[in-house]
Amino acid sequence: MIEWGTVVLAVVGTFSVSEIIHLFTIRETKKGMKLDNKQKEDSRWEHLVDQLQDQVEKLQTQITILNERLEKKDERNIELSDRNAELRNKLDETNTALAKASLLKCTRLSCDKRKPPLGYTELSPEEIMAERLASEQE
Repeated sequence: MIEWGTVVLAVVGTFSVSEIIHLFTIRETKKGMKLDNKQKEDSRWEHLVDQLQDQVEKLQTQITILNERLEKKDERNIELSDRNAELRNKLDETNTALAKASLLKCTRLSCDKRKPPLGYTELSPEEIMAERLASEQE
């Protein structure tokens, strides 16, 4: 008769051999699953990289457009500042001419104090009195 120890050893041996075979096949399937997952992950990363490259290209075109606009605005700003300087110079000249004219202005019709004297004639004492009265009334 067969001893029960031998039966147990036979059963355990069968289980252990099947487990060993199963472990090797699982590793191979796990490796295959890892490879499939890695390929899927790689394809996702490639897709993401492509999307990011498209966004980078769009941003680069926007940057070039904005740089061109900035250069145009800088040129326009320089032109306007030059024109502003010219207008300020003209305004200074005009204000200087106005100040000179206000200094030379004389309210008397025939003024002998004007430099240079323009249209000066000797006034009679009656005319001098009439001018004084007119200037006092004003």
